[in-house]
Amino acid sequence: MPASGARCSRRGCATPRCPPGSVPRPRCAPPRASARRAVRRSWRRPARPWCAGRRSRSQAPPTPERPAPSRAPGDNASMLLAAACVALAALAAVRADPPATTPGLAPFTRDADGRGVEGQVVADTGRPRVQRVAVLPDRTTGRAWGIPYLKAAVADLNVAKPDAVFTVGDMVQGYTRSGERYEAEVDEYLGIVGALRGMRFYPTAGNHDVISGTRTAGDDAFAQRYRARFGPLWYAVDLDLATAIVLFSDDALDGRTIRFAPAQLAWLEAELPRAAARGKPIFLLMHRPMWRSRSSAWDTQVQPLLERAGVDAVIAGHFHSMQRDPDVGGVQYHILGTCGGMIDQPPLAGQLQHLTFVDCTEDGALRVWHQPVGLVLPEDFVTRVDQDRVYALRNPDPAVRTSGHVPDPASIARPTPARATLSVRNPTDVPITVTLDPPGVVEGRDGRVAWWTSGLGGLAGAEPGAGSNGWTSHTLADTDNAHTMARESRAVVRAARGALQASVAPKGEATVEVPVTILPKPGASLPPQLDVYATFVDSKGRTVPVYLPTRLPIERRVALPGSRDEASPMPVLAWDYSPYDTREANPTVRLWIEGDALIAEVDVPDANLTGAPAWEVPDAARRRDPIADAVSVTLESRDPAGQLLDEAFHWEPFTPGAAPDGGGRAEVRRRDDGGWTTLLRLPLRSRTVERLQVGVADNDETYHTQWRWLAPGGRGGSWQVAPSGSAAAGTAP
Repeated sequence: MPASGARCSRRGCATPRCPPGSVPRPRCAPPRASARRAVRRSWRRPARPWCAGRRSRSQAPPTPERPAPSRAPGDNASMLLAAACVALAALAAVRADPPATTPGLAPFTRDADGRGVEGQVVADTGRPRVQRVAVLPDRTTGRAWGIPYLKAAVADLNVAKPDAVFTVGDMVQGYTRSGERYEAEVDEYLGIVGALRGMRFYPTAGNHDVISGTRTAGDDAFAQRYRARFGPLWYAVDLDLATAIVLFSDDALDGRTIRFAPAQLAWLEAELPRAAARGKPIFLLMHRPMWRSRSSAWDTQVQPLLERAGVDAVIAGHFHSMQRDPDVGGVQYHILGTCGGMIDQPPLAGQLQHLTFVDCTEDGALRVWHQPVGLVLPEDFVTRVDQDRVYALRNPDPAVRTSGHVPDPASIARPTPARATLSVRNPTDVPITVTLDPPGVVEGRDGRVAWWTSGLGGLAGAEPGAGSNGWTSHTLADTDNAHTMARESRAVVRAARGALQASVAPKGEATVEVPVTILPKPGASLPPQLDVYATFVDSKGRTVPVYLPTRLPIERRVALPGSRDEASPMPVLAWDYSPYDTREANPTVRLWIEGDALIAEVDVPDANLTGAPAWEVPDAARRRDPIADAVSVTLESRDPAGQLLDEAFHWEPFTPGAAPDGGGRAEVRRRDDGGWTTLLRLPLRSRTVERLQVGVADNDETYHTQWRWLAPGGRGGSWQVAPSGSAAAGTAP
């Protein structure tokens, strides 16, 4: 009799072993293949209920009736107190139950308020034990560019450490009449997979591996060479938690006839019952997808054998296009892509360089999944010394800054040559190269860019595209902001390829002038942007691009007319790149003189109107980083005596009790379409404004406050005011 509380040890049987005190059940019958498959489909064990281990009231043993005890008159108060305690305890027990449980969340012990108890030790029951094997898809191309993908796959496997590595064949180009050439190709392939550490390699023969260059039917010269160098053409592997059966799909050796020879078919018919008797998942590997060919008689000769044995999956290659065929009789059918093989279509067309993994669990489940090569990163993919170099180049001040000014796109009528002056400093201990053309950049038709990175493709001196598989990072596309750094910003400046290639020694500095062309753009344009990269060779010999988007300062004079109707809206922009830039449209400001006051009308698209909890006269820290939406205006003015005066006004329109400092007045209006408009009236006291700056802070009730400014330079920047009666360059029409 099995031990109580356990389950039957026979594979696929879900019959619980007998609980204590129950009537023994008869031993289970051998499970059918379909029943075994049904059990395997369950990947996870059922989650243990939160109340597991507790006995419910319905499970409690019946309590025998007893006569009610007599009570003294004074016992009523005690009974009420006891009842209250019981009620409070029951309430606490109810409150201790967690709120609606989140699937997958750990079963933490919680206090009476439903909060996790600190310092607890959680017993994790885990999943069933998993055995993972890898499968290498087709390598065949006959060209050297495929080899780096195979090498990258081996590097991935040495990190992932599956229990074994199989193939689906076509490991060499083959189809040759030269034994020496064949041996050289085998040497190359085995030399690469020979770098696998701690994993056994099980090959599968493909048509390229065994067929002669003459394609003479029955010519087994290269099949015999295969057997001498690789191993048998068909065989089985008893893994710990599964059985793998490797088949040969080119018995005819002519490259045309798709069938199993009688000897192999007879072996398979005898092998499948033996594998089924092991009581573990079964999967088949072959090169050609034989089930796709009527001449193979798969449906009549092979499929019935697979169903009787409870085979889980059949995996093949040959087509160089990954695809999942429909299940038949509970058997999965998979066709793999390539790992170094020839492809000419993108991944969603099924063509990609990848690895395949087969996961088998101790409870009989099997799962097939895929992963592009180059995506398994070692624990030292990036080291501290290299990350310190990246940080030094981009934070807190980027290695590339601009100086001087280029023409305002709104002030020119035709493309205008200019020179962008870049100041470059190299704070690192290695040389850097500053460029507009980093290696490995992919640019789409819409102007969006993204760069790839991988272990082999980033090697200094590597040929373009050689092993640059890895992944394509979409970081630049993900962070592209239509209102701060998108196509509109890049569309007003052009630089020729190779216009910037500056090498800077460790701890060195350089000033570089880059010839550019500024394109006209009427209206409120964004600042011109150059996508600059500082590259260095890291400790692993890879070229690392550090993205340093640089916005070119423009000189724009501000007109101060005598009425609102004459004032043009001007954009308030993000002049310095930040990944925390909000994704809302830019504010605009209209400026005009009315009597003895400067009027600033600021229009702000804003989804969250945010004020600080309370108003205080702002100090320097609050002016710099308010926890509220805010407007800042700084004026450089001259009084009638010729004395210069600097003034700064700070206004938080949604902070209770706030008022512009400096004696100004303000009002705010919420827009029906979202956002807000504020009107600031700032006293001039007979002074003449010569320079000014306007900033808008957007807080959105978050930690970060995003500033945008009328002129570059932030709080310290400003633009010159055009003399009265003259046209202001750069104002929007």
